[in-house]
Amino acid sequence: MLFRSELSEQFFNYLKNEKSSSEYTLLNYEIDLRHWFKFIFDSSPGKFSLETFTDFKLLRSYLAEQGQKYSKATVCRRLSVIKGFLKFLHREGYIEKNVAKLIAQPKMAEKLPKVLKPEEVIRLIEGTPGSNLREKRIRAVIELLYSTGIRVSELAGITYEKIDFKSSVVTVLGKGNKERVVPIGRHCMVAIRDYVDSIPAHQKEGPKTPLFMNQEGGPISVRSIQRNIREFAVQTLGPVGLEVTPHTLRHSCATHLLSRGAGLREIQELLGHDSLVTTQKYTQVDTERLKASYRKSHPKELEKRKREKEI
Repeated sequence: MLFRSELSEQFFNYLKNEKSSSEYTLLNYEIDLRHWFKFIFDSSPGKFSLETFTDFKLLRSYLAEQGQKYSKATVCRRLSVIKGFLKFLHREGYIEKNVAKLIAQPKMAEKLPKVLKPEEVIRLIEGTPGSNLREKRIRAVIELLYSTGIRVSELAGITYEKIDFKSSVVTVLGKGNKERVVPIGRHCMVAIRDYVDSIPAHQKEGPKTPLFMNQEGGPISVRSIQRNIREFAVQTLGPVGLEVTPHTLRHSCATHLLSRGAGLREIQELLGHDSLVTTQKYTQVDTERLKASYRKSHPKELEKRKREKEI
């Protein structure tokens, strides 16, 4: 049983140091791998060895069982984790063949997150009170996520030195340890300044200090940001707020920019996507704008409007 933890630890170190995976990703990978390990051990107690990782029938049995108990999305995610783990073991020479290569990754329908309407975002921001430090912090967080479209993990890692208050830009560390400079809107800068000015002087220890801190003075966690946003979203938007997440604000930012004429290349750079294909899948054209363009341009629609005027 010992080699399981040793190989897992090597795999997680690889993900963390070479792939720059987040703590949240590592946690989910660990849960999925433990789930798979348990199936193998239960299927052949006392025979857990490196050879079990090259047993194609065992892997197929596991996926078949998963398909009966869990959603397609869950099965696809767990298969992806196993593929990554076995690819790592094969690359490092622990196993001679990677049986996971024989199983194609099922294609999932692209599920886009909910997009708030511009007026809903305004209600969320203006409806979030700012009477104390906590409220000012979450208001600044919401403003920054929507203004810049950055990832919540990128926001959680921002320190004072990464904010340029004169130029109204923030430098964030994205996936693959790639830095990018993102512009900040005027209203967002006002919210950030209001929050920063309210922080006690003794908590501002220097440029390396986290911009968004928890009550203990450490960096705020992604989970805390998620909970806070949902809390205030429900207060201001009602039932709609239950579906609001940091990713909702990121997606809303991109979608609203696209619907108002921003180019895909600019949005790609703003969001930190390596591929334009990702940006195309991530953003969606505003339905009403598309309908209006159709009615304005399609010959049949123009003919219909012309007849209506004649009547």
